[in-house]
Amino acid sequence: MAYTQLKDGRWICYYRVCGEDGKSRVKKEYFGRGAEGQAKAKARDAELGLKKRRPRKATLGPSLAALAQSYFENKYFNDNSRKQLLIRLDSTILPKVGDVPAIKLTDADLDQYVYQRRQDGVKNSTIRREITDIQAILNWSVSRRPPLIPYNPVRDYKKPPADDAVILPPTPKESRAILQAASPHIKRFILLAYYIGLRPGAVELLSLTWKKVNWEAKTILIVSARKGGPVQRQVPLPDHFIEQLKQWHDDDGQKGYIIHYNGKPIKTIKSAWKNTLERARITRRIRPYDLRHNFITMALEDGADMKALSEIVGSRPETIMKHYQHVTSELHRRTIDKIPPLK
Repeated sequence: MAYTQLKDGRWICYYRVCGEDGKSRVKKEYFGRGAEGQAKAKARDAELGLKKRRPRKATLGPSLAALAQSYFENKYFNDNSRKQLLIRLDSTILPKVGDVPAIKLTDADLDQYVYQRRQDGVKNSTIRREITDIQAILNWSVSRRPPLIPYNPVRDYKKPPADDAVILPPTPKESRAILQAASPHIKRFILLAYYIGLRPGAVELLSLTWKKVNWEAKTILIVSARKGGPVQRQVPLPDHFIEQLKQWHDDDGQKGYIIHYNGKPIKTIKSAWKNTLERARITRRIRPYDLRHNFITMALEDGADMKALSEIVGSRPETIMKHYQHVTSELHRRTIDKIPPLK
């Protein structure tokens, strides 16, 4: 459809029609000369455009991508959680299922998602995290007032089982090798995680500044990650570690972040940690988080009070009991063995 002016000044509207023989032909309608002819041709073209326009299909509601954007923009996350969620959404989740109308998402869609991720060599624990994200987005959308979607179509989807592999904390020999191979900022990271059991991420360990150290009380103030524990906590510093901290303090000019690279704060040590393990010639999987596991395991094996330990590491006692059952079971056995025989 279009309208134009011929060489003789007349305005026409032309469009294609299908004849009785099934062939397409151009049909022309003439509307005279001048501004009046132009206006009539233009109006006829607009009329034909409305007739040709297909009726809109009934909407299926927002896509998963649209809900994910609203979830990301309106739900509270700490900076690190927000960053990690954005990475999972942009790199994996939305490219695979983002275009699907959320209400039409099925268990079969998630089955296919899990299959593709496994084909990529991704571990079950990672896939579970991604499925949890999808379900969280949908549950949040249902809970809005008014709801963004009427219900979560995959609320009861059964996620793949978690990986059964248990990653053992580094042995004393491995810890020494890692420390020897580490660059200065990674050495600080390792020693702080090893001696005070902080979560080795952007919220707790990497956010530490010298202002948070109380030299007289020999404590350090920790702003806790949002894991269900206290908002912040005072953690005692080991006496044998104080001198090392003071040396770092003097080296840094007594200000700034405790862990830094050339004076700049660090958000992640993923690449540096991998390179450190390679230099230490350690081929098995050891994560920065395993330094925290090592701290808790050693404390439990040495008979630490559960309440005191939970306050130091910022985890509930029941959480420690769940994740360190192999250690706490032995503590239970020692407790029972202390009961004298009845004679």
